[in-house]
Amino acid sequence: MNKTSDRVDAYIEVALEVPRPHADAVCNFIIDNISNGIVLEEEEGSRYVGIKFYIPQNTDRDFRTPLSTFLSALDSPTMPQPPDIKSRIVKNTSWEDEYRKSVTAITIGDDIVVRPSWDETTPRAKYDIILEPKMAFGTGKHETTRGCLRAVRGYFKPGMRFLDVGCGSGILSILADKMQAAGIKAIDYDPIAADNSLENFRINNTTAPYEIICGSIEVCAGDVPYEFVCANIIKSTILEMLERLDALTCDGGVLVLSGLLVQDMPDIEAALKGRGLVNFEILTDAEWRTVIVSKG
Repeated sequence: MNKTSDRVDAYIEVALEVPRPHADAVCNFIIDNISNGIVLEEEEGSRYVGIKFYIPQNTDRDFRTPLSTFLSALDSPTMPQPPDIKSRIVKNTSWEDEYRKSVTAITIGDDIVVRPSWDETTPRAKYDIILEPKMAFGTGKHETTRGCLRAVRGYFKPGMRFLDVGCGSGILSILADKMQAAGIKAIDYDPIAADNSLENFRINNTTAPYEIICGSIEVCAGDVPYEFVCANIIKSTILEMLERLDALTCDGGVLVLSGLLVQDMPDIEAALKGRGLVNFEILTDAEWRTVIVSKG
């Protein structure tokens, strides 16, 4: 059963520039509260990073007020006040053409290659993941996605059932399928991500039984606990969901938490230990962290 949204023909493209030290925090805020579809424009040596994100034209969400409030609260003398947030309407095809320019193949470890669907030149690997990267977070370039891919590669076993919370492009679920998952449930609150995951599942000829659902963790109520659960989101949401994520991970299973910065770790470690989850490993990639919890 796959529940996705109707096709969107046009989007609001929102553009802003932020001081480089604040780029990760702003991206996290946008991903958590507004949109998963982000493009970064970085020039070497520049003190600023350009950020573009995209939301459906017919949305009724107010993106300006929460974003302006967040930007104004940043402790930065170089942040314009009020923040300069530009927007325009773009057709779906315009977005895809723009995004294609920023997406190239990447290699993770010795045997994972993630490549866009139009790339026919990159050498194939044991786990060859093909993405049609549109407006979903998770092309493999971001440190948190890389951390999760490494966690799945290192700990996932054939026959496990996989729960992907905040699935984005579906990249982690696709790797689990290629590693012989017994079943997959992928969820994301963003309908664009749910649509893109379905497209990418089909491109990769996913063979495991699967569900792709637009929603949050509440859509997992009543599920039989999974052997492998991955939540690549942000600290505040992980802390809010931790009790349910723990319950959805069976005894002897693996829970992967990512989307975390180094400064998030004291709170995350304290929350895990408070639930008796003391057997965990932390993967490091620049300032980002991925936590692999082994239960039982």
